[in-house]
Amino acid sequence: MKPALFGLMLLAAGTAQAQRISKVDGNRLLTICTTTSPAECDAYLAGVADAIEAGGRAKAAACIPKAVTGVQLRDVVIKYIRSNPQTRELKGGLLTFRAYAAAFPCH
Repeated sequence: MKPALFGLMLLAAGTAQAQRISKVDGNRLLTICTTTSPAECDAYLAGVADAIEAGGRAKAAACIPKAVTGVQLRDVVIKYIRSNPQTRELKGGLLTFRAYAAAFPCH
């Protein structure tokens, strides 16, 4: 298992509920990524990237180059959330996916 995916699973396990795995919304993700814990942010974002790479319909929407770093992923997501403040109440995973799809579209 990739370390980033394992990190995301640990993050989710720490905040698991019966109905939802993650309570991270755009506001919380922005806080984590900009002030609280960049390492936690990077693990969360890498987990979403790994899920996209694993396939399904998500893979067709975002094609993240292998050379992209965790810092670049963080920059992309922070920029997306700051540019779309009206969406901050949405789940962090959805916003991350949208940011990746906008920054790294498949052609």
